[in-house]
Amino acid sequence: MKQTILKPALFAACLGLICTTSAHAEIYKWVDANGKVHYSEKKDDAGKAKVEEVKVTTGEGKPSTAQNWQDQEIDFRKRQIQKQQAEARAPKPKPKEPKSSDAPDLHQETDASRCALAKNILSGKAVHGNGAITDANDKTIAERDKSIFCH
Repeated sequence: MKQTILKPALFAACLGLICTTSAHAEIYKWVDANGKVHYSEKKDDAGKAKVEEVKVTTGEGKPSTAQNWQDQEIDFRKRQIQKQQAEARAPKPKPKEPKSSDAPDLHQETDASRCALAKNILSGKAVHGNGAITDANDKTIAERDKSIFCH
């Protein structure tokens, strides 16, 4: 009969000791030789570097327990995973296809590229970036550009 009472009592005592220890955990901060800041729950992780104890508080300015800090870390990691999953599900934008296959690179703004663009506008091959059709003003400018840039 002593063994049946002893086991639960021993288990409860061990559990209480574990909970008490984790609730009073401290966080230490130090800077390594390369100037990088590190945080740890173990003071020995700093080696010979100067160690500073970090006071962790909740939003109300009250000291936070180590469990609260760990819960916040778990919540942060969950949010990061959710963000990554949402980005993976989001549709990827399709690369824009060139509107005219025979036009040279229009970003170089050479006489040849301006001539090719004018010809494509007049033939109806070129359209505006937003998909709108060319109007009379576009064709008037293309006629002028053709006379200037096409030799």
